[in-house]
Amino acid sequence: MFDKKTSEDSLSTVLAKGAFFNGKLRVEGSLRIDGDFEGTLVASGTVVGGKDGFLRGEFKVKDAFINGKLTGNLTAQEKIELQAGAHVEGDLRCKDITIEQGAYFDGTCKMGAGEKAEKKPLVEPGKVN
Repeated sequence: MFDKKTSEDSLSTVLAKGAFFNGKLRVEGSLRIDGDFEGTLVASGTVVGGKDGFLRGEFKVKDAFINGKLTGNLTAQEKIELQAGAHVEGDLRCKDITIEQGAYFDGTCKMGAGEKAEKKPLVEPGKVN
């Protein structure tokens, strides 16, 4: 589920099962979503969509591991992994993608250098929009 650089212990923020968030969220670090997220998310680290997570909106992250439901557009600087049980409807953009058997994906995927033209970090320290 995670690469060797990411573990549950290194997640800086968690949206637990039963929680609901609606709006804009910027995270310096990693985030796990087991609840209901609707809006815009920018994270400098990994985003994990747990099996009970429901994500709707626009997402710009470093890496994404999705095991729940995602509806919207997901851009990852590095990789996206759709795990068995994931249900994704929307457009994906990344350098590398893995879609496990048992994952559902309906949308488009652009692969390549990702956000190559944008050299600045996804989350600027001290700046919240």
